[in-house]
Amino acid sequence: MATKCANCKRDNPEGTVICIYCGEPVDPTLLQRQANTREFGEEDAGENQPRWGSARFDEQVRLILRVVEQGQIIEAQVNKNEGIILGRFDPETGMAPDVDLTAFNAAELGVSRRHARLDIQQDSLRITDLGSANSTFLNGLRLVHHQPRILRDGDEIRLGHLKLQINFIESAD
Repeated sequence: MATKCANCKRDNPEGTVICIYCGEPVDPTLLQRQANTREFGEEDAGENQPRWGSARFDEQVRLILRVVEQGQIIEAQVNKNEGIILGRFDPETGMAPDVDLTAFNAAELGVSRRHARLDIQQDSLRITDLGSANSTFLNGLRLVHHQPRILRDGDEIRLGHLKLQINFIESAD
């Protein structure tokens, strides 16, 4: 039996708490419970400085992408104002992405021609699924199309069924 959302009036699968269409609580009593939550002041927030760890880059980052199943290595560089595209060669147009995964059975593993983009945004390396047919996954979680997510050293990304481990190379400055 479907549960109708109080906000958008669409049917959601039974047991749904948050509407899959509008993101609002399906049960209006949840709104009342939410309103009773104590809010913290600035003094209660603790450290307000982000912890970037190995995910902060000013101008560029050099990467090693290891194809997990085959153990092969691809080196790439991402510059601040120029993202790179991960995907496979398009025989119809002759276009190849910046990182061409064709040699790693990309077509058979469901990699789109323009599958995902890596770029530096707000001083961190991010991955964005470009509306691929078989999705992009970060550490096992499916990414929302066109929504950037921060990458960290050692993360696993999966394009369709092609798994890549990403590592950052220290600059020799």
